[in-house]
Amino acid sequence: MKRIFTILPFTLITTIWYGCMPTRTKPVDPLPSSEIPSEWEALDQNISLSDDKNVTYWMNSFENEWLNEAVYTAWSANPSLVAMAEQTLARGEEAVIAGASIIPQANVGVNGSRSKRNLIGFGFPNGSTSFTTESFSSGINLSWEVDLWGKLRDQRNSAKKRFEGAQADYEGARLSLAGQVARAWYGIVESEQQLELAEQMTETFEKNQAFTANRFANGLASSLENDIATSALASSQATETMRERVRNAQVKELESFLGAYPKGDVDRNFPDTLPELALAPLPPTPAQTMENRPDLQAARLQLEASGYDLSAAKMNLLPSFSLSGGPGSRSEEFGDLLDNRFRTWEVSGSVTQPLFNGGRIRANIRRSEALRKAADANYRVVALRAFTEAETLLANESFLQKEENYLKNASMAAQTASKTSWDRYQRGVQGIFDTLESQRRAFDAESRLLSSRKERIFNRINLFLALGTPALPTEP
Repeated sequence: MKRIFTILPFTLITTIWYGCMPTRTKPVDPLPSSEIPSEWEALDQNISLSDDKNVTYWMNSFENEWLNEAVYTAWSANPSLVAMAEQTLARGEEAVIAGASIIPQANVGVNGSRSKRNLIGFGFPNGSTSFTTESFSSGINLSWEVDLWGKLRDQRNSAKKRFEGAQADYEGARLSLAGQVARAWYGIVESEQQLELAEQMTETFEKNQAFTANRFANGLASSLENDIATSALASSQATETMRERVRNAQVKELESFLGAYPKGDVDRNFPDTLPELALAPLPPTPAQTMENRPDLQAARLQLEASGYDLSAAKMNLLPSFSLSGGPGSRSEEFGDLLDNRFRTWEVSGSVTQPLFNGGRIRANIRRSEALRKAADANYRVVALRAFTEAETLLANESFLQKEENYLKNASMAAQTASKTSWDRYQRGVQGIFDTLESQRRAFDAESRLLSSRKERIFNRINLFLALGTPALPTEP
């Protein structure tokens, strides 16, 4: 009967605890499938796409081994990426530290002490007034916080999700860096062609100016015509200088991506012309893109981690249970510590229930709830940005292709008009102003065509990034 009365209060308290136990936060889908379209809206705009779905690594579509080598160099030497890799490793160790709290902890130790006690005042006749004692102990101390409510498990899972999120962020940084290197690479190629075109324009206007100056000296051209030709030459020379400045800045930018000092003389065997792009491959579905994009993976993992943080915060309202103890030995002689006659053991347990802490636990719960809602909203922001980027870049494929075709026709027509205009000027049928304007239009049309081709390449690179397509294998 006495034993029943002993167990009954414990059973009652346990029942009350379970009845008052906070509900665990259940993971929810931040973006239900009903909100994700099955196909991209841009595909309904008569975009010409390739039927090839086997694009494993988008860098291979440019078929440039030197560019691939530059990306691998950036992945291994870029300081920002190296720092991010180390930070990711640190997040992994944080997950290990958080997970270690679930299992029992064990420590081994040896202690020794020597003390002197004074007996003055005890009135021992003819006795010693002090004595010295020695004490030695050794043992294994075991401690374990029993994770009855799953709080420690939630903390471990939160740290694990944050580590996985850091890994996704790192993969996103690698993918972004590959895109930056590729854009810088083809930006330099376009700048080289623009510079060559500017040099041709300068050479042409030098001949024009010399021809007009000779006519002016012979009284066959006016001073106005001579000034116009001189102005056109100076303007073309300024354009050529501007193209040199832009190319120099782009080369230094590429060198910084590669983790090298920006000397401005990188030698990477750049091609002479921009590549002719084939049709864009058929993109993955929006749902597949959500699985592929590293930033969406990271946002989803951060959301899951915040859910575990909220559950752990709620579990702080409940009592904690811990056990400690272990085997050991104690003696006044150090050499007796290994003697079985001096063996000892100890086991103790404790239950701690928070009663008053100034509202700290409740405030932490409210804080965790707010952070979880913020993580949910952030996931939606990242998803909306991903959909916007993909839809826009897919639509741009059609616009840029049409633009390039129109500019090709414009360039061919402008070059023909320029030759005709120069011939008419030499025969005295047409003035110098119209002739120079025809030549300028021809060069401008060719320059715009180069810019359009570069923008189309940039759009293709950005499209691959928006769809989360891997750039290259991790190792060459």
